[in-house]
Amino acid sequence: MHKLAFGKKLRVGFRIYKMKLLEFVRFDSKFASLCLSIGFFAKYFIIKATKDDFKALLVSGDIFRYTQLAWVRRRATKILQKTIRKYGSRRVGKQFFNIVSQNIDSDIQNRLKESFLNHEQRPFDKRLLILSPPVDNRKGVILIKFTDYFKYVLKIFDMEKLSKDYVLIVEPSFCGYFDEDILCLMSVDIPIIIQSSEPVDFKFIEDLSANLFPIQIGANWWINDKAFYPINNSVKIYDVIIVAIWADFKRHYHLFETIAQCKKDLKIVLVGRPWPKSIDKIKDEARFFNVLEHVTFFEDISQQKVNELLNESKCLILLSKKEGFNKSIIEAMYADIPVFLLEGHNFGYHYPFINSKTGGFINPRALNHFLENIDDIIAKSDFSPQEWIRTHISAEISTDKIVELLKRIENEKSVSINKRIHVKVNSPELNYYDETVWKEMEKSYRELCKYLQ
Repeated sequence: MHKLAFGKKLRVGFRIYKMKLLEFVRFDSKFASLCLSIGFFAKYFIIKATKDDFKALLVSGDIFRYTQLAWVRRRATKILQKTIRKYGSRRVGKQFFNIVSQNIDSDIQNRLKESFLNHEQRPFDKRLLILSPPVDNRKGVILIKFTDYFKYVLKIFDMEKLSKDYVLIVEPSFCGYFDEDILCLMSVDIPIIIQSSEPVDFKFIEDLSANLFPIQIGANWWINDKAFYPINNSVKIYDVIIVAIWADFKRHYHLFETIAQCKKDLKIVLVGRPWPKSIDKIKDEARFFNVLEHVTFFEDISQQKVNELLNESKCLILLSKKEGFNKSIIEAMYADIPVFLLEGHNFGYHYPFINSKTGGFINPRALNHFLENIDDIIAKSDFSPQEWIRTHISAEISTDKIVELLKRIENEKSVSINKRIHVKVNSPELNYYDETVWKEMEKSYRELCKYLQ
């Protein structure tokens, strides 16, 4: 069924209009963003006057994450810095932890704890990886993935015990680090490396002068080149591929609206998984614009199949205006197809990995022009994404960067760290590049039980 019933069409249209309105306020209008910021500041001062400094800080975090105005973000950051100078970073971190603890799901907490007690091979929902074990007097290194899981580390582990044997690396899932789920990590007396590929977030963390050490890598630096690579003799079936969860911020509707305006007979492939929306809702948006026949959908498919689809596509595009550290754009480059992002993505940083060899940026108001001319754009360019990305962004390069930062932490904190860390990848969950390492590390995972609270 390619057409929507009248009532459903009204509901889908309202949902799309609502998304457009929210995007206009947050991203497209400086005046609307200023009004939003003024509202947040008013809320901040009211809470500060009637409750306390720490609950007011949550609003400062909203200001940082939801405005596109740099001077407003700087003002929000100064509020946090002033609070840290007044109380100390560790106390501020403990207050953030008290706040996030109210959102702890006891079922999740118990499940995560039991994963260690039951000696699961890949515990903690596959969100924890030991990069190096403690050896003699040298601390080991543990990596934690996804922002939502950071608070559970503090909740289920005795961090005083853990800090005697390990330092941590955390891999946030979304940009905008003025976030209580991240800043609660200041509550512990343990060096924590935080992956911070966005310059805005890097500077934010660096300026806190806390126990957090930013490093300019991100979740999309850990691509498994065994999973993503060029396939010889692949036929280009699709003009464009998008690999994205079914979520509002991925802006599938913008693609559908643009396809309806294009004169070119486009063939699009969408790869996704249900979070938080269903594939049926995405298809309804395509039906709303009468373009469903132009789109082929795949859901919850293997990385092998994703790689095949990448190889069958002329390019990958990303239409989100703000999100985390998108892995599909680097995966596409490893598959040797060019990648195109919207101008102004996240904080508007012109990423060095988007260049004349790997892809480019799209004017958000000219997506139709881009799609209609995609063949000419590719034909007239000298793209070689795989060659460039292998030289500049890889799991091995990321590992080397971490080792260099560990050396600095050793000097600054007078500690000794086992820097012989294993190379990890996101494929898509945490994994070792050499999967035989799991067997080697079995004893270290079993011993994590002794650090549980």
